[in-house]
Amino acid sequence: MNRVPGLFQDRQRRRIVLDKERLKNFVTQSDVPLGVTAETPYSLFIVDLVESTDGHRVIAYPYQRVVYKAQLCGATNVVVIGRLANEELGEIGSIILVRQERHATGRFHLELPRGFGEVGLSGLRSALHELKSETGFDGNTAFRKGSTYTDSGLTDARVDFYEVPVIRRTEPDPDCGEVIQEVQLLAESELVSKVRAGSITDSFTVQAVALLGLALA
Repeated sequence: MNRVPGLFQDRQRRRIVLDKERLKNFVTQSDVPLGVTAETPYSLFIVDLVESTDGHRVIAYPYQRVVYKAQLCGATNVVVIGRLANEELGEIGSIILVRQERHATGRFHLELPRGFGEVGLSGLRSALHELKSETGFDGNTAFRKGSTYTDSGLTDARVDFYEVPVIRRTEPDPDCGEVIQEVQLLAESELVSKVRAGSITDSFTVQAVALLGLALA
């Protein structure tokens, strides 16, 4: 609370309880841990005691959330919409996707390149870096298309979407923890068809379709 007071700012309808005695009593009576219950190099897992009303009474209960540490220091998480802008690389306008294995699901997913932000690196630079390292495709600039919250019920993590006109390709250099099976180029119509058919289920890629104004109907 002292280090990052903004994480505990007052809410309009679900107030975070900050009184130490109340917190101690709740833990003793309920045997539910409160506070920072786990920490990794990337995130904090916090359990707050919050209060809300059902119209007749005030109810206090635990509510969990995940906070990404780099974002607290200004880092920008990015999703990259790479589009071919050089006909020597393929059909102009084709969108670059990667098929890679995701640990949480244990499955391979066809999705847009993305990555956690790094402190001191702008969203634009992060977008260019992620695209080049994961696919080898590269450009000189990136244009921000919008942003979304990854899961507002669990985390305050925000992701910015950048579109990159791709003009060249080099060798990819993915992080050692990534398992990328292949890189694919899809026309807009193919991307929409795969989303509609359920063969693309990555939420960030589906969100990108909406941000690009592509109709799914």
